[in-house]
Amino acid sequence: MKEFIMLNILVYAVAGDLWDCKIRNSIIVTGWLAGIFINTFTNGFYGTAYTIFCIIITIITGFPLFITGGIGAGDIKLLSVIGGIHGLSFLAKAVVLFLVIAGTASFVKLIKKRALISRIRAFIYYILHAKAEDGRYYCKERCSSQFTIRLAPIIAAAYFITLFF
Repeated sequence: MKEFIMLNILVYAVAGDLWDCKIRNSIIVTGWLAGIFINTFTNGFYGTAYTIFCIIITIITGFPLFITGGIGAGDIKLLSVIGGIHGLSFLAKAVVLFLVIAGTASFVKLIKKRALISRIRAFIYYILHAKAEDGRYYCKERCSSQFTIRLAPIIAAAYFITLFF
């Protein structure tokens, strides 16, 4: 049941991310409610409390990445749905795999666009001048979107690889 619900949530999240660069809150709330319902049904009050705890911890942990512009809020909330439905140990495995896949995709994209050195310089500049840049590494007004990577498909891939292996 959990896998079927996650399949539907991930399909809609990936489609929204690819279509208009947004993961709709209605999809996220549906996932949160599904996680609460499933875990309450299987584990009672403990399941409810643990699901809410997993959702909140995931959001709090991902918040610094959102503040710096490293990941979108929808992506963090999508990860919180996975944590809410499957728990933190499953989420930890999926996140490690997600980071590896996302890092590799980013590296390949930078190599293809011949921009690795310029982006490394931009990152060093950000580290040295973070206060002057409002604390955000990526800013749409300052950076072009040619290096943006849609993360919902990568999150979905990491989820299914973790699920099957």
